[in-house]
Amino acid sequence: MKKLIYLFLLSYCLQAISQVRPEEATFEDLGTEWWMGSYNKFRIHDKWIWDAQHHYRRSDYNGVAFVGKMGKFYNRHALTYVYNKNLYVTLGGVLRLNYSPKPDNTIDYAKLRYEPRIWHEYLFVLPIKKAMVYHRIRVEHRWSIDNKVGSEWIYRNRWRYKFFTMIPLNKPKLEPGTYYFLPDVEIILQSGKVIVDSPLEDLRIYPQFGYILNPRLKFGIGLMYSTGQSLSNGSNFSSRLVLRTNVYLSLDFRKFENKLPDINVTD
Repeated sequence: MKKLIYLFLLSYCLQAISQVRPEEATFEDLGTEWWMGSYNKFRIHDKWIWDAQHHYRRSDYNGVAFVGKMGKFYNRHALTYVYNKNLYVTLGGVLRLNYSPKPDNTIDYAKLRYEPRIWHEYLFVLPIKKAMVYHRIRVEHRWSIDNKVGSEWIYRNRWRYKFFTMIPLNKPKLEPGTYYFLPDVEIILQSGKVIVDSPLEDLRIYPQFGYILNPRLKFGIGLMYSTGQSLSNGSNFSSRLVLRTNVYLSLDFRKFENKLPDINVTD
């Protein structure tokens, strides 16, 4: 029995020694993308909101920055429960379309892959004197497959924490006709059997400027910096600049006269 234990320990040590650990991290060239988002919130009850989001994303390719090729398309829906004005709880699903990273190579890469997700979110709203402060916790359960031919389905969890605040610039509070500044930082971690040394999927720093046209419609634009570890090699880091342009629509379907929806101040 002791011999078996010694042989096991010896084999384990030899395996650990044989693994080549990189001496330092490597960093990919800075990429560029353009994300266009539509965030729609429909109030269907005093306590319930239908959340419908659509995201169209392009990325650099063959020397064309930001829009060189199609990247991804998101179709995200959920129901949000309004516990009170300071806490929103959301549960829903996502269908993401992942387009080929190499659209010219149709032999080794599939043109399109589908990625379903289940997500739940907890948004804490803290109003202060002249601004709104938000803490958002989002958990996603995702099933994905790489576009490379022969890849297999994998399962991962994403753990997301986001801090952002809305600061009015030309008025004392957030109301129609207000320009605002929205500093936004989010860290995204991942876990699962395939996650060995790459728990940091993404770190996003996203300053945004926006305008509230009326209680139903507002707009936002900003340039986001993002960095994270590669899934297959935690010593390799990617980085990108992302131009983000967003439209926020808020409608109220409750049955009462002379109603106006609250200004959509969440993302």
